[in-house]
Amino acid sequence: MFHRVLIVAVLLAAAPAAAQDEYAARRGALTGLSRIFGELHHIRRMCEPSAEADAWRDNMKRLIDLEQPAFDLRDEMVGAFNDGYRSAQARFDYCDRNAEDYAAARAAAGEALVANLSAPLYTATYGEDAEGVNVFRGVGDARP
Repeated sequence: MFHRVLIVAVLLAAAPAAAQDEYAARRGALTGLSRIFGELHHIRRMCEPSAEADAWRDNMKRLIDLEQPAFDLRDEMVGAFNDGYRSAQARFDYCDRNAEDYAAARAAAGEALVANLSAPLYTATYGEDAEGVNVFRGVGDARP
């Protein structure tokens, strides 16, 4: 009997730590994605002003609307967006191949973050079959 109580106590003590780890990972992914959005906002605005003038700022607004983060996380996300914008602005004065390649690499990193952020939703919805789910990613992708 004592062993069962001890096992339950250990599991209950570990649950908050695991939840904190998950929250910290999600928080890091959200701020990382926000930074990428800021970088892309500068570069894509510079390279494709007619097509993408405010697209990445709008994506950032949608991310905050969808996520509805606590005030401190929201401030961290907005700060990361602004830091990313300023960083890209300092690095790229004009649109060239280097800016385009950097934007493509950052977009790929952002896509990986989005996949990690959305994985628990797909797993909760589809169970172990979530890996086979075809996700609509926007223009150019065919819907399943």
